[in-house]
Amino acid sequence: MLNFLKRIFRDEEPKAKKIAEMGLHEMEAWLNESSKPVMEEVQQQIGQVLMRIDEELQKSRFNIEALENAKLQNPNIPFKAKQYMEGNRKSYIRSVSSFLGHMEINNKDYFYLVDFCRLFDELINDLNKGTLRSYTILQEFFAHEAGKIAQNLKNFDNIFIELKRILGDKKLVSINNCRGKIKALQSKARQNVNLAVDLKNAEAGLKLADEAKNSAIAEIEKFSRGEEHNNFLKLNDEKKSKASAFYESQNAILQSFSVLERPLRKYSHIAFEHEEIVLDYLNRPVETLADDRSMAILEILKNLERMLHESQLQVDEKKKERSLEEIKKLSREFLEQFVKSYFSFKSEIEELDNKINATGVAEKFRNFNRQLEELNFSIEKNSEEFERLKNDSERLKNSTENLKAEIENDVRDIFGEGVIIKI
Repeated sequence: MLNFLKRIFRDEEPKAKKIAEMGLHEMEAWLNESSKPVMEEVQQQIGQVLMRIDEELQKSRFNIEALENAKLQNPNIPFKAKQYMEGNRKSYIRSVSSFLGHMEINNKDYFYLVDFCRLFDELINDLNKGTLRSYTILQEFFAHEAGKIAQNLKNFDNIFIELKRILGDKKLVSINNCRGKIKALQSKARQNVNLAVDLKNAEAGLKLADEAKNSAIAEIEKFSRGEEHNNFLKLNDEKKSKASAFYESQNAILQSFSVLERPLRKYSHIAFEHEEIVLDYLNRPVETLADDRSMAILEILKNLERMLHESQLQVDEKKKERSLEEIKKLSREFLEQFVKSYFSFKSEIEELDNKINATGVAEKFRNFNRQLEELNFSIEKNSEEFERLKNDSERLKNSTENLKAEIENDVRDIFGEGVIIKI
């Protein structure tokens, strides 16, 4: 007895729904097969409705012809009234015939019929508004014939109400929505594949750009350790050394003319023949001295010294003594020696510059810098593209997973079956 009761209770336990794994490519065919009983019943109902539409079309066209050929019961009405009636009859027949021309349906596709129902509502509303006046007038002359056509139009309205009811069946709508989602999921699956390829290409491009940059840096480092670059550095060090030695003597000249600036300006105001060259010495003493081949500065300094001794220039005693000391330093020998060293320095520097340029190292480094700039730009662009594709891929994957879950839930709700879609 105990075993018998156990068996009864075991039989009453709800059976777990079987969950089937199914490839996305199989889903559409599976849905079509699973929904076949529902779709066959719907198609049968739709077929009956379409037959009724065809029948109503035939009746309407017959009634249109009857209205067109109808004779006035009272043919003795005024001529203008006849014209008025004929105009409205032709207008009404033309509008209704145009409407009927749109009512021929040769497609049983669900989505086509849903759209057609929307179109019907627009057409019937436009027809009712557009023919209200002409129909009212025809009621005065051909009430019987016009009434039959009005009944045809009302019948169309009722038939399409029935068609909308069939198409609006909750299960049918769910099935067709599910079918649309499956197509959308197939599209997303293809997008995922294409995006994965693009992402892989972008990652490869970024890797290649990084490798190219590392290779360029290694080449720069190798070149920097090479004899060619070492020779370039030695020549630059030699140039700096010579420049440093020359600038010491140059500073002495600059210092002297700085001390003599005020007295020389006063002198230039008196000695008009020397005004221009004095101002040149004050503005650019080193270059002017190098260009002063006649050593006019010696005569100027001699005149300046005399005027200072004779107090012909208004300078204070301290400035006067300081200026006389600087004039004594600027002897012919000192100045000629400086000019000689100046031209020697210029020649040596020019020779060193030629040697430095001949190494091609500076140009080489400019090329290295351009190469690195281009590689950095390429890395930046590849990195931006990679990140964009990566984000797009994540969003698309999430969207795909959400849509996949929706379809699995829809299948469970519609058919009571568990399905796991494999993409």
